This record gives sequence, C-alpha cells and structure tokens, in this order.
Amino acid sequence: MMFDHKSRSSARPRKQPLLGGRLAVALDRLTAIWASPWMRRGVMAMPFVVVLAWAWSAFDPDTFLPINSVQIEGEFRYLKRDDLQRTAMPHVQGGFFSLNLQQVREAVLVLPWVEDATVRRQWPDGLRIRVMEKQPAAWWGDGRLLSSRGVLFVPGQIGALALPKLEGPEGLEKTLLQELGSMQTELASTSQQIKTIRVDARRSWTLYMASGLELRLGREDEHVRLQRFVDVYGDYFQPKLEQIKHVDMRYTNGLAVAWRRS
Repeated sequence: MMFDHKSRSSARPRKQPLLGGRLAVALDRLTAIWASPWMRRGVMAMPFVVVLAWAWSAFDPDTFLPINSVQIEGEFRYLKRDDLQRTAMPHVQGGFFSLNLQQVREAVLVLPWVEDATVRRQWPDGLRIRVMEKQPAAWWGDGRLLSSRGVLFVPGQIGALALPKLEGPEGLEKTLLQELGSMQTELASTSQQIKTIRVDARRSWTLYMASGLELRLGREDEHVRLQRFVDVYGDYFQPKLEQIKHVDMRYTNGLAVAWRRS
C-alpha cells in the first residue's frame, strides 16, 4: 500500500499568528470596557473632577471666609471688654477654618484677671470668646491677690479691696487660703473676723482680728488651740475685749493674756 505524503500534509489546518489573536482579544476587551455603564459615567464626570482639582489648587484657607466679628462674653467686675478685645484681635488671623483658636485663648489668658477662657467659631465669619473672671479671695503679702481657686496674681490698678490678708512662705498660698475659711468658720460664734493670718519662717501661726485682737496659736495644734479660745471667749474675753492686746494660746493646758496700757 502506498501513501501520498503530499496529500496528508496539505490537509492539516493552518495555525493563526499568536500576536494577531492576542490583539483581537485585547480589542474586544477594550470595546467591552468602553461600552460599560461605569466607563460612560466616568467620562461624563471628568470635567467636574478637573474643575474640582482646579478649585482646590486655588483655595486659600487664610483668606476664605475671613473673621469679621469678635464677640466677648462673660460677667465682669474687674475686667474690661475693650481690653479683652484689644488683646485678642492681633491673634485673630486667617480665615474661618484656618484660625488658630488655641493661640487666641492663650493670648487672653495672659491678662491677670482672666481665670479661664473658651474660644469658638461662629458660622460664617464670627468668633465667640467666653471669659471667666478671677474671684479675689485674699491679699497675699504686698500687692498680690489670691483667687478663690488659690491662684496668685498681680491685679494691677484696681484700688482698695476689703479682703483678708495672708502672709507666709511662698508655696503655702493654697494652704493658708483653705485655713482662712476653716478658721473663720470656727470663730463664727465669737463674731470675730480674721483680718490677717501670718505664718512666719518657723511655721508659727498668728491671727489678727478686725477688732484689733491678736491671737497667737504657735507651730502645732493650731485648730485645737483655736477651739480652746472659742470655748472661753464668751465668759472671759468678750466682756474685756477692748482691754486685751493679745492672747497667747501656746500653752498645753492654759493661755496668757497681754493687756493694753491704760
């Protein structure tokens, strides 16, 4: 049997070029992607994206919505709104969103009579500054005041304030302020008002009353000795109060009285 090799080889199918097939597939895929709904939406949104990018590049937060009004809030007895306004304004810089609120707050807190402050934006171009004023509780030494929170500060020119005076080593401000309230409460039944509390370098306590009476309590058991004074005040001291210079309570079970000269 004879075979015709030429006829067999001519019957084989021709192979397609590999590159041409891949290109056709890629074109089909691109056509499908281009025809997809999300691609059409993306093309339609392209102008908006371009405009948004341009607007963002041109946006300057320091000039956008500049602050045009500053409102000062609070109840003031010693502070002045004009002083607060003048202090805050140099730090009101930038636009509504770029303004540094903390910087404005810290500038206001520098004023001696300011206890605390909050700073908030008020849409669209305003700023609200709420200030809490210090409440003076006592004089400290010469020319300084203690607030009700025990903060020591220099008040400036405010005139005379009828407040108790505290004298003692630096660092004892809050302690003496607390003791002022406690000791004044213990003296309530005597009607004696503390004018000055003095604590010397040896931590020895002396009270000076508004009546002129001087009460020496010493370095220890101050409240025990004060209570002993209160217990005998009505019977022994009150009838002769104007004749007494000072009362020395620095004894374990007794006291000493110094009389004024006639």
